[in-house]
Amino acid sequence: MVDKMLSITYQCQHPSCQVFCKKGEFVMTESYFKELTDAVEDEDCFKSPPRACRMGFAQQYQAVDVREETEALAAAANAPEKIKDPYNIFYILSEEHKSLSLKLDAMEMAARKRDLDALWAISAEMLNEILLHSIKKEEDALFQVVERKVQSGSFLMPIMKEDHIEFVSMLHGFRCALQDGEILDGVLSTLLVNLRNHIRKEDDEFFPILSEELTDDEMKELFDAMKLIEETHIPMQHGERTAQGLSPFIEDRTRMNAEISALKSLSSVGGESFCCGCTST
Repeated sequence: MVDKMLSITYQCQHPSCQVFCKKGEFVMTESYFKELTDAVEDEDCFKSPPRACRMGFAQQYQAVDVREETEALAAAANAPEKIKDPYNIFYILSEEHKSLSLKLDAMEMAARKRDLDALWAISAEMLNEILLHSIKKEEDALFQVVERKVQSGSFLMPIMKEDHIEFVSMLHGFRCALQDGEILDGVLSTLLVNLRNHIRKEDDEFFPILSEELTDDEMKELFDAMKLIEETHIPMQHGERTAQGLSPFIEDRTRMNAEISALKSLSSVGGESFCCGCTST
């Protein structure tokens, strides 16, 4: 049976939450959403996915609206079309988000099929797109202007940059495991949820705010800068998955698995645990 994709509009229930993740929308599988709802007692609420809270805590979110993703996409298709000004960088960036979203869907499907080589190829394309779109176009061009022009820019930019670093880091770790013949499902699940949420926040909240602040001349200047960035960008070549042998991180994962196994055993037989997973009698 195919796991349904759900679009969940949420509201953080923490009384003092004022950060960028206070409300928003997640896209996740129905089974993962059930796992999060089962983790809390309150009705219509669910536990925040890993790293969703920018303060770094596990929060309780209220599910304001839950729809199948097909319904959400249909609603978006019937919404008023964005202005296709040739220099509208936010329309261009949003269109690039659509390409990235398709790759997220493809990665999810490849993971279900346990197709290591497909995951290797798709994740390489994703890593290149994030480097070009997020690190070069947004951080090196757009964010420089935002920090000067937008009052909340100094607060928002570090959050967005932190997200970008997290995505690149998770993709790198995920690809190292693929190189070793492993699929890190937990890392992939976190990446899918958080990157989809990040895209929605940029499209629905971040970009509309910025489009009201920038002048036509600034939009044209940013368009030219991003066009030059794209023309000079050289995609990284990632080669064959098994060509370079095992990654340098396989020993770390093997050691961690051994320590977890030792702790699991300890929870059954008793004893004192040390940081390396050893026990005393």
